Amino acid sequence: MKNTPEYTDTVRVEEDFLNVDTRSLDSKQRITLSEKVINTVVLKNRKVQSYQVLVAKNGNILLRPAVSVPAHEAWIYENPKVIGAIRRGLKDAKEGKTTRVVDQDKFFKSL
Repeated sequence: MKNTPEYTDTVRVEEDFLNVDTRSLDSKQRITLSEKVINTVVLKNRKVQSYQVLVAKNGNILLRPAVSVPAHEAWIYENPKVIGAIRRGLKDAKEGKTTRVVDQDKFFKSL
């Protein structure tokens, strides 16, 4: 793709894809996602609001499920340290690496 101001963001994608379905374009050049696609393990439990559309130099098109984030929460995702800390905390909690806080005041003062 030509690097025009309109298309300056390049995303490197190295993922394995499942061949789930083949869809035809309608008369207005649109494509719909079938139940088969929506009910894949990956999408079944997500509340997808939109799709990010990525087009490769060879013409391949990738649709990435996306959700909207309230503007006042966007800073979390824009700050790698913050989102990293949150992800580590969630991972630790999932693995049971937590500590019970008995005295909240004392705990917050220790931070």
